[in-house]
Amino acid sequence: MTSLSPADQATIAHVCQDWTAAYSAPPVSLPTIIVVRYLTDDHLEDLTARHDRATILRAVTAHLTAHPEDLTAPRISHRERLNRQADRNARADAHLTAALHHHTAAQPYETLALIDRAELASPTHKDYDRYRRAVYRNLPPLTPTDLTGTGLRHRITLPLAYPHPGPPVMYHGSTARRWVYPGHRVIHGNWPAAIPEHCTATDDELMEWNAAGTVRVCTGCGLDDT
Repeated sequence: MTSLSPADQATIAHVCQDWTAAYSAPPVSLPTIIVVRYLTDDHLEDLTARHDRATILRAVTAHLTAHPEDLTAPRISHRERLNRQADRNARADAHLTAALHHHTAAQPYETLALIDRAELASPTHKDYDRYRRAVYRNLPPLTPTDLTGTGLRHRITLPLAYPHPGPPVMYHGSTARRWVYPGHRVIHGNWPAAIPEHCTATDDELMEWNAAGTVRVCTGCGLDDT
């Protein structure tokens, strides 16, 4: 079993938005536990194959608990579902077009962030790893630090969340703009700077070793510089 990625969670959200009412709304009006089973078994087969059925059942249940409006929404037509998916695909294509522009301009950080946004917009539309591999051929990614047992966590942020670039880290320091090799992440914490790109603590002496000397972190923004 593997953990669900943001793209997996987006897939579950889209299925719930498009199909829940088909089972929960009148005249069918199935109980939620049965609705969850139908959504999992009939519409999320790829996810259950990659993870396991129990994981997806829990994820669908959690989504509907957080979004009860999906359970009370009116039924929609098959045409409306197709239109919704077409809109998602169009948003993904727009992000990929922008990503190509940055890729052509040799800007891998922006390219990868836009590919992430495209995948979240419509996870099943394309093979997004194919686009990432094209970027990584010129700039192989760094394997992030293993934080298991350290008590530390990588900060989770939205890709390219304006005005913050979001992961991957583009550079370190608002003035010096020191280059950061792809794959470095930000350790969760109450740092003075919200993101490495806004950090003013760029001197080496402001880097501290944490977790018994296993993780080197910038005290200004939490950049993992191990």
